[in-house]
Amino acid sequence: MNKTSKASALSSAAYTFYEINAVAEDIKSQLEETAMFLIGVSRRSTEETFKLGEHLERAAELLPEGTLEKWAVERCGYTARHVRTQRAVFRNLDRYREILVELAVGPTVLGKLSAAEPEQIEQAIGFAAQNGKLRVQDVTAIMAGSKNEAEAGPQIDPHDIGGLEGLKAIIAIKVRDGIKSFIGHIEEIRAHVSEALPKKNIVKKTLSGKTHLVARLANEELKSLAQFVRPYPTAVHVISPTSIPVKTGWGAVSTMLYKMGSETTWPDKGELRSWLETEVVPILEWASSKSSAPTWPGAETSEAPSANVPLEVGSVGPIPADVGGSADLVVTGIPSMEERMESIAAAFGATATIEAPKSKRTSDVDVPSVADALAQPEKRLSRHDMVKQIKSEWSAAKKSATSPNAAV
Repeated sequence: MNKTSKASALSSAAYTFYEINAVAEDIKSQLEETAMFLIGVSRRSTEETFKLGEHLERAAELLPEGTLEKWAVERCGYTARHVRTQRAVFRNLDRYREILVELAVGPTVLGKLSAAEPEQIEQAIGFAAQNGKLRVQDVTAIMAGSKNEAEAGPQIDPHDIGGLEGLKAIIAIKVRDGIKSFIGHIEEIRAHVSEALPKKNIVKKTLSGKTHLVARLANEELKSLAQFVRPYPTAVHVISPTSIPVKTGWGAVSTMLYKMGSETTWPDKGELRSWLETEVVPILEWASSKSSAPTWPGAETSEAPSANVPLEVGSVGPIPADVGGSADLVVTGIPSMEERMESIAAAFGATATIEAPKSKRTSDVDVPSVADALAQPEKRLSRHDMVKQIKSEWSAAKKSATSPNAAV
């Protein structure tokens, strides 16, 4: 029986189910879309295994309580055990999805791993990174606490493994532990703010005292995870970090964490509660959301508002990921690109109009996974190419600024 005839037969069998459980037409339509996906999946990859569990979780929310397994059996031809396993994979392993996809852990192994404790899951991930694969018997050994079987491969510090495999291993570890630490600090800030908001009087000094150092640390963790490095435009021997674009969601997260990093940058008492309720809490929730595509707080469109925080040279506190969209090193006191271009144009009686490139946040579908990023190293320019490109852009901008009608 092919998939089409199977789906038709099962649809006929499911008709009675919908009637008995009084499933509304709009809900039935959503369930049928999910059913077609579940039936259509054949050979499963790691990513598809997670999507199966995710679809089953959504179906469970639409169906009357306790009827998911019966629906999946009658409509999709699944076994009750298979349904339970797929849901467990999504519920218990989704936070590790990126790393498990990168390590290409098979569906059967994921099913076994879904019953493990968090410490055992992380141990299994470390084992897979070191040995290049993870089998059901490896997971079984780890869960049983059998060191002999779990340590079947040579126990080598990942930082001693050479080549791309070694690099991928330590990258996977950084992604796993770095994200875990960052989200932990975000949640810590949220907890302190949530505790303070119900109170009639919010004491700024007390709340900032509990959160400013955590915010600084979280901001540095975010930059460590998201930024690269590049030669400085006008002094190629100086290497500086790139910036998270200000007019993006993560740029706003970084800027807000910077602002929380010092009591001196917090709003006055009269504006404090409003700032915490309308900016801090929503942005922290967006940053720590487990949804595949969280909506920007209060936004009707996909573009996140910029949240610029002015930074004075010599000020105390962490430097935000991007202060003004310029690649210049703010702390050196060197004039920004905009100031230099305006000065050059003014000498010739012209006006330089600086237009910052527009930046829009894309959906999570467009964001490359860890595996995608690692699979496309050719997009990273060499130091020589970056220096050459920067010099070329600077020369073109300078030449354009010296023309009578300069417009950059």
